[in-house]
This record gives sequence, structure tokens and C-alpha cells, in this order.
Amino acid sequence: MELDIPIIYDHGEVIGYGGNQDWFDDIWAQRAGCASILGSNLYGYYHHQNIYELEEFLPIMEEMFSLMEPGYMGYPYLKKFGNSFSKKINNDGYTLKPIYQKKSKNYKHAFTFVKESIDEGHPVGMLILHHRAKELEDDNWHWICITGYKESSIIFSDCGQRRVIDAHVLFDICPYNVFKMVRMKDDPTK
Repeated sequence: MELDIPIIYDHGEVIGYGGNQDWFDDIWAQRAGCASILGSNLYGYYHHQNIYELEEFLPIMEEMFSLMEPGYMGYPYLKKFGNSFSKKINNDGYTLKPIYQKKSKNYKHAFTFVKESIDEGHPVGMLILHHRAKELEDDNWHWICITGYKESSIIFSDCGQRRVIDAHVLFDICPYNVFKMVRMKDDPTK
């Protein structure tokens, strides 16, 4: 099961499975803009636009960057991200609320959170504060957008690339791995 995350084109060529913070003009945004890229991916997804030209997607990235502007330590704020994004998307007429998983008890707990989210049609934002897996060495202190799963693999967008990782590796629960997740859910009270 895989959700339709925005695919980004430039001059007729696919350049991204979701956004890439390297596309920002600003150096600081290139280094610390991963939360705003997650927000941009979710924004495109919830607006049901699966294909973007780069020139269309850049203003969304800039708007999300101003909404989730990173500080000295980046933007490692799970609740702040969820609340900011839901407020923004709900201003566009949606009725979504954030659901958080701050700490996964075990592999099954983490995988179930993702599987239920994807099955309900909601991508998952994952903040990896630290992970010891070699496959994720460039993803420490970084946001990714989980877009799907298959059997025991997780599909995600990371810096404009579609990546697949063994769920047992991603959801390896140990003291060295620190990750948190957020997803949206339809809010029937609104």
C-alpha cells in the first residue's frame, strides 16, 4: 500500500518523489528545512495534487519554511509541527487533527501506527533524532515522510528520493534509536 505523494517535475523530467530541501535558495533552509519539506509533501498530498512543476512547488516550500522556521537546533518539535500543519491545512477547509506516537513500545507498536495511518489514507511524518542503522546515517536529526508499506518494508520520501527500508531496521527499539511520529486524522468534531 502506497499513497500518492507529490511527484515533482522540472522541464518534463522527474526530479523528486516529494520535495527536497536542496531546492531552497537560502543556505540555512537547505541545511535545516526538512520539517518544511515534510509539511510541503503533506500539503500537496491533502490538496490532491500528485504532480507539480518545480516552480509550483517552491512557493509551497517557502510558505512551509516560514510556518516551521528552524532555530539553532533545527525544528525537532513533534507537537509544534503537528499543530502548525493542522492549523494551516484546516484554514484551507479541511478537518484534520494530529495524532502522535512519541515513543514506540516495540516494533509491532510502531509498524501498526504506520500501517493504520496509511490504510486510512494518511502519510506519517517521522522525526529521527538518532538512529544507529547504517542505512539511516544521513537521517539523524531529520524529518522524513512515510508514504507506504509492503509486508515488512517501509516506503518513504527523503530529500526528494523514494526510499524503501526494512521495517525491522527502521523500528528497531533500543536506547540508541530515538524517533517520533505524527500523522493526521479526520476530525469529526469540526
